[in-house]
Amino acid sequence: MKILWVSMALFFLPTQVQAVTSAEDIATTIMLRGHPCGGTAVSQIEDQADGAGNRSIRATCPNGNRYQVDVSSEGRVSVKRLN
Repeated sequence: MKILWVSMALFFLPTQVQAVTSAEDIATTIMLRGHPCGGTAVSQIEDQADGAGNRSIRATCPNGNRYQVDVSSEGRVSVKRLN
């Protein structure tokens, strides 16, 4: 019975969760689309949205490359290099 209680207590202990920043999320999206980024986080983020729910995000990678990440209102993602 004691082992069951200890197991239950360990199950409910809070785990450390590291939050992913938007800069890390954008860098990962760029790299998953096959573009070199040179790091795990971008900088100089410019985020614009239109009335239809489409987003356009421009960011600079640590290697100096600039990209535009477009997210449609349906969730489709495309990445294009700006340099």
